[in-house]
Amino acid sequence: MTPTLEAVGLRRAYRVPAARPWRRTTRAALDGVDLALAPGRSLALVGESGAGKSTLLRMLLGLERPDDGSVRFRGAPVTPDAPGRLRQEVGVVVQDAGSSLDPRCSVRASLREPLECLDGWADVDHDARALELMAAVGLDPATVDRRPGQFSGGQRQRIALARALIANPSVLVVDEPFSAVDPATRARLVTLLRSLVERSGIQVLLVTHDLGVADRLCDDVVVLAHGRVAEAGPIDEVFARPASAAAADLLGAVGRLPARR
Repeated sequence: MTPTLEAVGLRRAYRVPAARPWRRTTRAALDGVDLALAPGRSLALVGESGAGKSTLLRMLLGLERPDDGSVRFRGAPVTPDAPGRLRQEVGVVVQDAGSSLDPRCSVRASLREPLECLDGWADVDHDARALELMAAVGLDPATVDRRPGQFSGGQRQRIALARALIANPSVLVVDEPFSAVDPATRARLVTLLRSLVERSGIQVLLVTHDLGVADRLCDDVVVLAHGRVAEAGPIDEVFARPASAAAADLLGAVGRLPARR
């Protein structure tokens, strides 16, 4: 069965400052990474800081071209010049929700924008859809004309989630979505996201340091270490019996994971 989203042999190196400027020094951010989001499954991408998660995510979204290797969405190539169906079918929640929302625009305008830019939504009542998503993420629809600065950090994360979901994507990419909120808000947001996924059947690609969140939301996991895949497989098996030092170190730092249910 063709993966929904697939990366094969991705390699990417960046130039780094050198003691002698005339000498070129490079560092490999990715070194032959393979990844597959299987149909009907959700995938967590985990690893220490500097493991290559952000670089890999940019290439999966067609924002950056690899030095070698390829990315495919539903079997079709994805590049910065030709993203294909990916732009229509993938919603993205970035790590800093505040930076993804225009502080000058109302929430209504931010939620309407994807519908105005994407095909297939011209005949839909954009205002009604915006109010529907506000309610779906647990926000009062009456606040839709406020600006982002009038909401708390947790509420802005909900708005960013609503914006990512408004065009009814088949895949939701979530990049460290709960790192800037307190534990109580994080628990509520994880529960909300899990319920939305279960109701809609949307697939999730989650990039996170939080193994507890990954365990709650995902079926499979890829562990990155030093730009390579250290381990991959069903999340229950990897977390119960890690076969790589990278996975064992991450789990050892957490201690005991909370119960999934």
